[in-house]
Amino acid sequence: MTAEATLIKTAFENEGMSPEEIAQCQDLDIAAVKACLIQTSSKYRKETKAEPEEIDRLNFTDDELIRMNEVIVETALSAEDPHLRLKAAIYVRDDKKGRKEINKAIGNSSINIFQLNDQLAKMREIKSNIVEAALGSRKQGAINV
Repeated sequence: MTAEATLIKTAFENEGMSPEEIAQCQDLDIAAVKACLIQTSSKYRKETKAEPEEIDRLNFTDDELIRMNEVIVETALSAEDPHLRLKAAIYVRDDKKGRKEINKAIGNSSINIFQLNDQLAKMREIKSNIVEAALGSRKQGAINV
């Protein structure tokens, strides 16, 4: 574990700092801090999993989820297209083994926090250049008219 990852983990677990406070204090992007915490802190992973999901009409209910799972299993067992059966079977197996959970996938990876932070900063700069170019061409178009 890098010194920066250790510092972020310690700040969260021992000092009780939020990811937002850590990001601000270390001059890092919040997404980089959260990715680091998912990778290094079991406490953070447990807390994010324990957070209640917002209940709204866009999420599936438990009954709908059960019905959707039944459709996937039925497709894996009885679809005429062998490729579709295979895709459904692989999905069911991967879901059952927890391979569809993002926390598990990210927790086993190695993330360089500084590279991630630099990439996020570059992306923000590119976005801002595109927005400025679009607004500049819009203003020029209005002047030329």
